[in-house]
Amino acid sequence: MSLASLLVVLILAAGFLYRQTQAMEPKPAGPPLEYIGAWGVSGDGPGELENPSSLATDRLGNIFIADAGSGFIDKFAPEGKPLLSFQQDGLRHPQSIAVDSGGAIYVTDSVRNSVFVFLPSGDHYRELRLRPRPAADNLIGIAVGTDGLIHVLDADAGKVFTYTPRFRLLQTWAPPGSTPDAKNRFGAFAMGPDGFLYLANPSGGIMRFTREGHFVSEIGGNAGGAGGGNASHPFAVSSNYVFVMDADGRMLHVWTMDSQPKLEVDLAPELGQGTRPPPVLAFSPRHELLVLDAPERRVLRYRVNF
Repeated sequence: MSLASLLVVLILAAGFLYRQTQAMEPKPAGPPLEYIGAWGVSGDGPGELENPSSLATDRLGNIFIADAGSGFIDKFAPEGKPLLSFQQDGLRHPQSIAVDSGGAIYVTDSVRNSVFVFLPSGDHYRELRLRPRPAADNLIGIAVGTDGLIHVLDADAGKVFTYTPRFRLLQTWAPPGSTPDAKNRFGAFAMGPDGFLYLANPSGGIMRFTREGHFVSEIGGNAGGAGGGNASHPFAVSSNYVFVMDADGRMLHVWTMDSQPKLEVDLAPELGQGTRPPPVLAFSPRHELLVLDAPERRVLRYRVNF
């Protein structure tokens, strides 16, 4: 084939590919919140779920669950494969759980009024006692920053205690409006990927603080008129959004960081129509929203497409 003929063939082929490309329709985007499956095995043994109370993720997307029924602390791969299970004498009422950037695991026990700290292997490292007089109905929240600082919310006391990585008390601060009153106390507590602390207040909003306890803003509730969702219920934080469950345990509300409503989704098709306590949420670095369906002993996975 001559050089001229070869050039003609190449030009024709290029034109065909161009027309084919132009004719292709753009791939439709998925739904804003896309259900991608669930996992979980009911039982009281390692890697099983009896009465799961809280969950957290690490920087790789692995999932950690504290089970108040069996007393196990379980680690799962993102798709639900059991990776690690352990128990600890004295830790009988696991409540909140967090994982630091190095893989250490922090679990609170309100009955014992303590924070148990475990190495990534599950070996017990330390117990941090908070107050000599525990309250079984108290909420003790835990959040650990990338700087290693450990933040503990004592809801009954209406205070946040910050410890250094060596467990030395660094500071104590009280959020605005806090009172030591179990009937009007703060709720869920979390560390966002932006390094801010997020705290649910009794009025239904989420307050954002620096690690030193300086108030930054309030999201939702009476502050933003976000149109639904009570932040005293479990919530999860991503880089740009806050995910909050409604009181009926089915409706999910999503707010932007400037307190604007982004999305409302009814999770009843997956959770069921019956009213239930609002499920615990976590946001995975794999851009997934995880929903702990405790009554059914399972974790639901949703891909976030925004």
